[in-house]
Amino acid sequence: MRRTIFPSAARSKRFCAICAVTAALAAASAMASTRPRYGGTLRVQVNERIGSIDPRQWQSASPQATVTERIDSLIFDRLARMDDHGTVQPALAVSWQHDAESKRWQFLLRTGVKFSDGTSLTPEVAALACQQLLGNTFDVSANSDSVIVQADHSIPDLPALLATGRYFIFRTTNDGGIFGTGAFQVNNWPTEGTSKVVLTANESCWAGRPFVDKIELSMGINFDQQASAISIGQADVVELPASQVRRATQRGVRAVSSDPVELFALQFDSARPAVQDPRVWQSISLAINRASIADVILQRQGVAAGGLLPNWISGYAHLFPVSTDLPRAKELLKATGREVSRPAPLVLVYDSVDADARAIAERVAVNLREIGIVAQVSGQPAGAKNSAADVRLVRYRMASPDPGLALAEILNSLGELPANLDTPEQAYAAERAPIDAFRVIPIVHVPESYGLSPQVRDWMPPRWGGWRLEDVWLGPPAAGEKSQ
Repeated sequence: MRRTIFPSAARSKRFCAICAVTAALAAASAMASTRPRYGGTLRVQVNERIGSIDPRQWQSASPQATVTERIDSLIFDRLARMDDHGTVQPALAVSWQHDAESKRWQFLLRTGVKFSDGTSLTPEVAALACQQLLGNTFDVSANSDSVIVQADHSIPDLPALLATGRYFIFRTTNDGGIFGTGAFQVNNWPTEGTSKVVLTANESCWAGRPFVDKIELSMGINFDQQASAISIGQADVVELPASQVRRATQRGVRAVSSDPVELFALQFDSARPAVQDPRVWQSISLAINRASIADVILQRQGVAAGGLLPNWISGYAHLFPVSTDLPRAKELLKATGREVSRPAPLVLVYDSVDADARAIAERVAVNLREIGIVAQVSGQPAGAKNSAADVRLVRYRMASPDPGLALAEILNSLGELPANLDTPEQAYAAERAPIDAFRVIPIVHVPESYGLSPQVRDWMPPRWGGWRLEDVWLGPPAAGEKSQ
């Protein structure tokens, strides 16, 4: 028989006290491991390379626009910002008001804000920055505490416009320096032959000091190199093409994605003989298997697109058809009286450095072959002009979660005339016009995806993508994660 020995009352009390202390220490240790901490260097890699952070030099339609906005958002602030629900909130302006016609707006500036060089933000400096970015169609002035924007037409969405895009407030110096009020400041800008930007924490940032001390951002790193870097612990944040997200997660990389925020679409050069007949455009649209591209080629990281805007922004994207109809496509092509055949293939051009674009273009070529169109797929640098291109696979990013602003930006990029977008009905009609005329063929909407190292904590960008690196901190790997 085993004998059970009961401890004395004193020993029992001491034992309970030890257990309580042990539990408290364990809880404190667990809390310390999850509490945000200051310090460390965040290593970020991007595919595109930019030459300047100056918002005045920003070309919104360029392939570099997205990474330019990402970097600028770390250095500069806007008068207003978008919250996680897409609602406009105060930033450098604490409030605003307008006249009855929404032609004159007054933005009351936040007090006590300093640029990273220590100089104060004043209404005059903010007004000068706004004037340079808004252009001569606006008259921007300053009074003792506010920036005043005057236009000759109604601009009811001006705060939403100023909360997105290139509308950052900046200060320049006579020697060419440029400064912002954001969470970071430029410590080192790459010279010729280098590609690394070094940003350091802005200790006097009005919104509070960021957690990391430094960001080392390497530009011009192709996607394969980024995938390798995140896998072997040489980077903390890398870009992931939609077609490579699943593969990255299978290698143990932590992947995060936004809602669909970019559109892949086809655009025709109507001056080219092979695509002058609208029936050719329609047959191509009916031949594309959008569901297969979204589910197979992009590994379910995309959403078939019949419209320009994703459904989470417009609310009516489901009204645009996305189905494939090969018999009808063949019938339309036959009615043209000619064929696009191998001796005279259709030239389809895509961005040669875009992994998703290449995969989509190649699948579109397969789809077209099913109706008798032979497509020659050609990768070229973005922005390159090729007179031999019959059709281009283009990529557009949603400029804002605001439906009107997002649609206006895409229509402008497509070369479409401005339209009245004040009501959902007007926006729907404006979106349908280029699609029904087959001037553009939407294919798929894709999210913005990143790979993160186990050390990255509190990655919480808005649903439409972007960076909030001022909120990110570096900690030990979470339970079950492998340190790199």
